[in-house]
Amino acid sequence: MKILLIYPNKTMTTRMPLGVGYLISYLKAAGHQVDVFDTTFVKCGSGVSDDQLRAYSLQVRNPDFSEYNIIEQEADVIGELFKKIEKCVPDVVGISVVDPNYRFGLELARAIKRDYKNIFVLFGGPTVTFSPEEVIAEDCVDAICVGEGEEAVPELCSKFAEGKDILNVGNIWIKHNGKVYRNDVRSLIDLDSLLQPDWSLFDERHLIRPLGGKMYRMGIFSLTRGCLFRCTYCANFALSNIYKNKGALYRIKRPDLAVKEIAECKEKYNLNFAFFVDDIFPLHKEDVLDEFCRLYKKNVKIPFNVSLHAELVREKQFAKLVDAGCRNICVGLESGNPKIREEIFERRCSDEHIINVFKLAHKYKVRSSSFNIIGIPHETRKNIFETIELNRKANPTTTTLTFLHPYRGTKVRGLCVQENIFDISKEREFEDGYRTDSCLNLKDVSRKELNGIFKTFQMYLKLPKIFYPLIGLAENDSVFSRRLYSLLRKIFYFITRKEAVWDFTKEKA
Repeated sequence: MKILLIYPNKTMTTRMPLGVGYLISYLKAAGHQVDVFDTTFVKCGSGVSDDQLRAYSLQVRNPDFSEYNIIEQEADVIGELFKKIEKCVPDVVGISVVDPNYRFGLELARAIKRDYKNIFVLFGGPTVTFSPEEVIAEDCVDAICVGEGEEAVPELCSKFAEGKDILNVGNIWIKHNGKVYRNDVRSLIDLDSLLQPDWSLFDERHLIRPLGGKMYRMGIFSLTRGCLFRCTYCANFALSNIYKNKGALYRIKRPDLAVKEIAECKEKYNLNFAFFVDDIFPLHKEDVLDEFCRLYKKNVKIPFNVSLHAELVREKQFAKLVDAGCRNICVGLESGNPKIREEIFERRCSDEHIINVFKLAHKYKVRSSSFNIIGIPHETRKNIFETIELNRKANPTTTTLTFLHPYRGTKVRGLCVQENIFDISKEREFEDGYRTDSCLNLKDVSRKELNGIFKTFQMYLKLPKIFYPLIGLAENDSVFSRRLYSLLRKIFYFITRKEAVWDFTKEKA
């Protein structure tokens, strides 16, 4: 069977899509012909890329992407899609969606159904898993995959190709004669059985990613799936309910198998950096960590990044990571107000733990980044400055900032709806990303004030406090404020110039 997978990436986020890579491998292993239509490098609207938004708000200082030909092509995206369909003549089109690209995915599906009525359209991805009834109700959708798709989608396609009954495939909801067949989710996948992801159908520019002011040939990997925590802004809360009694949500791949996959990808794609996207890297599992570090240092020998939960970090384990090649860490700080962290986000982690992990990063000369959120229910301007102050104490190399967006599947979404600060009917206005604007109407901080703080957040972090009155004036949007903001940007760049560029390739892991 011929299958066309669509990656409806609207904001030119160039990171290699790991989940689609796994699905390609499983479809090929089942004997299917697979092709990909990737919109990453096609201009799909007036928005800017997430990398550009981070640079504009002073969160990063990226190299010139155009030097690497990482630019969006001016083209008719529907026309390009139809060219691909005419070339590969697919029986099935699969579209993987998350909330920021869901509406765009539907737009592509509607165009397909308008001109190619016989093509079977299957939707999958986080948005489908967390809002299956909403997605299956769309006229342009024939079926959806709820949860992990590596086993379910190939089974569906194989039965389809063989003319067998396709109405009872685990994880698949399907329409037939006006009825929706809602099949239960199957057990969670054993990570030790996972095939290696196939990136060969994607543009090689997906491998070129910025970090610390330089570009790397970066592979995206994961040693785990799931999470130990149930933070309300994260979808793991919903996943734990969907997969209740279907196996442990948090799973760890055998280190020898994980390292073998990474080493093979390194050689195949000429990688010089590994970026782990685990929600929680298994720093707390000492036997797993010891074997991983030993094998990685011996067989891979390229620097890597991990995400850590501050509460789980201990110096002994941290030192092992650094010795194995860890050169960049990402740590969730979220909010500097303990009450917001504990009561709104249900994330119990002390200021001391947060500060300590960044102290370790400085001690071991590792680049670090804190993850922060503003525009939170019950948050005040004072609370946001508590977040700024905690960052100043922790002193990460860089800070990542987003507005809270209550995505489908998150517990905080229900709170926002309940408190009438989130209008679901207007959600599509904010779906291009979570750094462009707040989608909430908070009682204590206006959207205009949030936007002003967002653009000056990094200045409050890095400039001496004597500048605070000037930064406050620069939050506004008057002619004077814009000119003052431009001047403060120059001062910011001068003060932070020494920490802007990190070259991880000067040393081997």
